[in-house]
Amino acid sequence: MDMQLATLEDDGWMLDDGEEIAAQHPETFWIPSREQRDALQPGQQVKLIFRIVTEDADGAEEMHVERMWVIVSGREGNLYRGELDNQPYCTDEMNPGLPVCFEARHVINIFESEEGGEAVKAGDDV
Repeated sequence: MDMQLATLEDDGWMLDDGEEIAAQHPETFWIPSREQRDALQPGQQVKLIFRIVTEDADGAEEMHVERMWVIVSGREGNLYRGELDNQPYCTDEMNPGLPVCFEARHVINIFESEEGGEAVKAGDDV
């Protein structure tokens, strides 16, 4: 897989910077610690914010924003690679299994499970 971030121009979608959003809205937008986001391992699921361009019936561009899960598959330098684990609502052009490259700054949530199988957000008291 070519390790580069997606762009609207080349791919029709890109990732929003979760760190930037958290800095702009510190009281209402929580993200996992930098330490947690820097230590992701293959098999973990992370939530990223996708900005997706589609065309309406008249050919006009529409911008959609969806939060979706990605399964981490590896890392090279500061770039993680993974696979989309959701089907976007706004398009059939992207599907589960789509390769996704991302950085720690893009991660807005980490799926972790407690013993017994209950899902908890990283950082929640258990």
